[in-house]
Amino acid sequence: MGSDTGKRTGAVQFPTGTGVKDVNALSEAFEFFREASDKLVNTYQGLEERISELSRVIREKDQALDSQGQFLDALLKSLSTGVLVLTPGGRILWTNPLVGEWVGSSEEETLAVLSRWGVWPPPQSDAPVPVHWKERSLIVTHSVVRDREKRPAGHVLILTDRTRVREMEEEVSRDRRLKEMGEMVATIAHELRNPLGSLEIFASLAEREAPAGSRLAEWVGYMRVQVSRLDRLIGNLLYYTRPPETVPAPFSLADFLMRAQADFARIPDMRSQAGAPRVAWKVSVPEDRVIEADEGLLYHALFNLAVNAFQVLEGCSGGEVHLEASLVPGGDVVFCVRDNGSGIPESMRDRIFNPFFSTKPKGTGLGLSIVHNIAEAHGGSLNVSSRPGETEFRLRIPGDPCGKESQNRSGESVEVSG
Repeated sequence: MGSDTGKRTGAVQFPTGTGVKDVNALSEAFEFFREASDKLVNTYQGLEERISELSRVIREKDQALDSQGQFLDALLKSLSTGVLVLTPGGRILWTNPLVGEWVGSSEEETLAVLSRWGVWPPPQSDAPVPVHWKERSLIVTHSVVRDREKRPAGHVLILTDRTRVREMEEEVSRDRRLKEMGEMVATIAHELRNPLGSLEIFASLAEREAPAGSRLAEWVGYMRVQVSRLDRLIGNLLYYTRPPETVPAPFSLADFLMRAQADFARIPDMRSQAGAPRVAWKVSVPEDRVIEADEGLLYHALFNLAVNAFQVLEGCSGGEVHLEASLVPGGDVVFCVRDNGSGIPESMRDRIFNPFFSTKPKGTGLGLSIVHNIAEAHGGSLNVSSRPGETEFRLRIPGDPCGKESQNRSGESVEVSG
């Protein structure tokens, strides 16, 4: 009966003769063992789950660290400074591409250059070290990397390129010197203009007293041309150092051109008397109008253009310089100065209005630049067209929008030759 009950309940069978106490003790022991085994299995499963979770976290941390490392590596490589990381013993652990470009591609070459600069082994002072190397101005900064115990764990060298900064400093210094020189030139030019003004006045008085057509009158005329030439050169310096300010006033266009014809004609006359081939000088005077502009600045601009044309034709036979003015719709006045010289090379046309650019051995390079500034000061423009055999400068000046005719002169266009 007991045997059948044991099979039904799954109880443990004990040998015959085993006491009741022993059976109970063994049953309790097996029950305790079963419970302990179940706890152990559950604990093991929990450990497996915990290990799996920790493994996942570690993988995520590794991926994050790898991503951060890649980002830091890309960041350091993209810096505009050179970065070197070295061990305390002097082995190079890492460099970014600029170090290879500025210093050297191999470790031996890099360490040799650093030693030549005096930055490795590290100097006692942590002050930045300026270095001039391969046409570059560099600043080398050194810092020590320390571990948690504050012991040296490595060194970092930062190379900063100051080449452009140095160039800018030189440009600022040069600009400052040019400004000081410009102020000095302006002061000297003003001092020179005073006696030139007196010479101009006395030359005008002498020209009035001299008999018309006499040699004396001719010489006085040439003297006035030279005075005007000096005044033009001084004016170029003044207008460059101090941009021109216009003082517009109404004046007769025909009278203005007749004055220019008479004054500018003496320039080729003097050169022909000195033995140079004669240059024909013509002025086309349009229907007279009263225009409003700065007459002095406009005269200066045309004088520069005429002198430039005469200089181009020096030594050339059959040279011609033609000045003409035309009125365009809207009241603007266009002055054209044309010569039949060899033309301006295509490669130079973009630079001819730059200050101090000149193709002539004795040229200052200011004439055309000043004309351009005078045109802009009037709100006008200056353009050039050139080909072999003809160069034309077109100076456009806003004139009297009403287009009023002069009361003392009217009629058709007149051409005057000198």
